[in-house]
Amino acid sequence: MTDVTATHQRLTVTQAPVPDATAELIERVHQVGARLREQAVVADRERDLPLASVEALEQADVWRISALKRYGGYEGGARMLLDVARTVAYYDPAAAWCVVISNGSVMLANRFGDAVLDEVFANGPIRAASIFAQPQGTATPDGDGWRITGKWPFASNSSHAEWALGILFIQDSEAAPANQTVPQVGFVLMHRSEYRLEDTWFTIGMRGSGSNTMATENLWVPRDRVITFEQLMGPGMEQDGSATFGRRLTPHLTMSTTIQAPSLGAAYAALDHVVELAGKRGITYTHYKRQIDSGAFVQNLGMVSAKVDGARLLLERAADAIDAAACGVVPIPLEYRAAHRGGIGHAGHELVDAVNDLCWLHGTAAFAENSLLGRMWRDINTGTRHASITAPMGYELHGNALTGTPYISLKL
Repeated sequence: MTDVTATHQRLTVTQAPVPDATAELIERVHQVGARLREQAVVADRERDLPLASVEALEQADVWRISALKRYGGYEGGARMLLDVARTVAYYDPAAAWCVVISNGSVMLANRFGDAVLDEVFANGPIRAASIFAQPQGTATPDGDGWRITGKWPFASNSSHAEWALGILFIQDSEAAPANQTVPQVGFVLMHRSEYRLEDTWFTIGMRGSGSNTMATENLWVPRDRVITFEQLMGPGMEQDGSATFGRRLTPHLTMSTTIQAPSLGAAYAALDHVVELAGKRGITYTHYKRQIDSGAFVQNLGMVSAKVDGARLLLERAADAIDAAACGVVPIPLEYRAAHRGGIGHAGHELVDAVNDLCWLHGTAAFAENSLLGRMWRDINTGTRHASITAPMGYELHGNALTGTPYISLKL
C-alpha cells in the first residue's frame, strides 16, 4: 500500500481522469475475469464475496477508484466507476456491486474533514461500506466525542470493508438549528474494529454482495467522525472552488447512477451467453434445429440488444453530467437531477425486461440451478430494485420535474 502521512501534500484535482486511465483499468479487469467468473459461483453459494475475488479485484486495482489522488487513488468520477464496474459485472455482478459500494462509500467519506481523511487513508486507499438510506442509529454527545448505537442492515461489502459509514440521528440540541423539532440526520464513520456483523443477508439475487447488518452499541468516536447530512450530501462542496474533484462529485446521484452498473454488465453477459449457445440449441416442439434459424428468435435478440444498449446510454449520460459538474462549481439543478433519476430507473426497467426476454428466448434451461443466465436473471431482478434506483420512484421524480409538483424525495 502507499504510505501516506498527515503531512502529505494536499493535491487538488480539477478534472475527471482521462479515458486512457479507465481503459487501463478495464483491461486489468478482463485479465482477472476468468477468476472472477469462477468465484462468482462460490460467492452465490456462500452469500459473500470470497477472498479470491477480493484479491483478484485488488490485482485489477479497482478498489482505489474513488480515493483522492493525495492518498494514492485515481480520484475517479462517476464515468470511470460506471465503466469499470459494468466490466466487473460481466464476470460477477455481486463483485461489481461490492466495487460500486466500496468506491461509493469512499466518495462519501471524502466529504469528512482533512484530519479524519488523514487517519482513514493513512496507509493508502481502503475498502469501505455504507448505509445512507433511513437513519438506523443515534449519536449522543459524550465529552469530546459521541456515543454511537445503531444497526444498519443490507450493508454490502461490509465483511471486507476497513471503514464504514452509518446514517443516524444526531441527538445534540446545541448543534441543531433553533427551529428544528426533530433530531438532525448525520453520518458516523467507523473502523471495522468498531462494529460487528450480523448474518442477515438471505436473498435469491446479488447473494455474493454479503449485504449483512452492521451493528454497534455505546461506541465512542471522536467529534469529527460524525458530520451532518447537509455536510455530506449537501451542495456545499459542489460549490467550493478550492475543493478537489473527488469531493465535488454530487453524492446521491453518483451512487444512483453507478449502482445500476452491476445489472448493466450482467445483462451484457446474459446476452452474450444466449447468443453463444443459439447456434447449438434447437427450439423444442418445432422443426428448428438451431435457435438462430428462427426469424422471430433473431428479431427478438436484436430488440434485447437495443434495450441493453439504451440502458447503457442513459447511465452514461448521467455519469458524464455528474463529472462535468464536478469539474466546476455549479451544482446540477434539481430538475436535471430528477430527469437523470428517471433515466436511471428506466435503465433498470429495461435491463429487467431484457433479461426476462433472454430467458424466454433461451428456454427453461435458464432456470437450472447452475445456469449462468439464471444467476444473471436473479442478480438483475434484485439489483435493479435497490431503493435508490427503483424505476417507479425515478419515474415519479422525473414527473415532478416535468409538472412542477413537489418532489417526492429531496435525495437527488
